[in-house]
Amino acid sequence: MSDDELFDSGDPFDDPLWQQAELMSGAPPQPAKDYFICSTAYLARVLPVLLCSSRLAVAMVIYRQCLIRRTKVIDLSNAMLAELGVSRWTKYRALTQLREAGAITIEAENGHSTRVTLHWFP
Repeated sequence: MSDDELFDSGDPFDDPLWQQAELMSGAPPQPAKDYFICSTAYLARVLPVLLCSSRLAVAMVIYRQCLIRRTKVIDLSNAMLAELGVSRWTKYRALTQLREAGAITIEAENGHSTRVTLHWFP
């Protein structure tokens, strides 16, 4: 194989897999099973908005799900929060406060999980 043949297929950095790996290189690590992590910047922004530990748990679950799924848009079910002892009413209050602060966008349909888009995702 000559040197000319090696580069005939184009620039390897244009490969979609390489570009995806480059996008994810700066992302925070995925949390281990049954562990929560969040950035200090995120915590500093949501804590003054929520002022309640159970509502803060909602914000932490949203952030964690975004990390795990590697996306800013997630479906937040009541069952996900019930495992932590957080009621659906607390979830709704937290989502309302986060939406009013500009942290999230909410899309809700009756009978379906609430779709949340996280805007404060460092």
